[in-house]
Amino acid sequence: MYLTWMDRTGSVASATCAAHCLILSAAPALLSLLGLEFLRHEAFEWGLFGLALSVAALAAGLGYRVHRSPWVLGSFGAGMAVLLAGRLGEALALYEGAGLLAILGGLLLVVCHLRNIGSIRACKASCCSP
Repeated sequence: MYLTWMDRTGSVASATCAAHCLILSAAPALLSLLGLEFLRHEAFEWGLFGLALSVAALAAGLGYRVHRSPWVLGSFGAGMAVLLAGRLGEALALYEGAGLLAILGGLLLVVCHLRNIGSIRACKASCCSP
């Protein structure tokens, strides 16, 4: 139950991060029209990024203790690396397309959280959990 809640929270955080990057890339003026300029601040972006990464790391580690799936753990690592590359690319203006990497990283983490939930449930159903 606890791990499922963490993965659901992580899925929401990662999806919100991806949606935020998509909106900032596609329609930045929309935020001003809606009075949501604070979403464009660097501190908000880093906070959302940190939340998504922290919850993903915690969920991956705790989930791995239950299901022992290196595939799920590696997928989290890949998703976090892509999100990190996108966020740093955006913040430091290192290369074009950094926003797309951030969106992809957020979506990858959503998939990882869902796969983690499935692996935990499968493991518990087969009585392999401690």
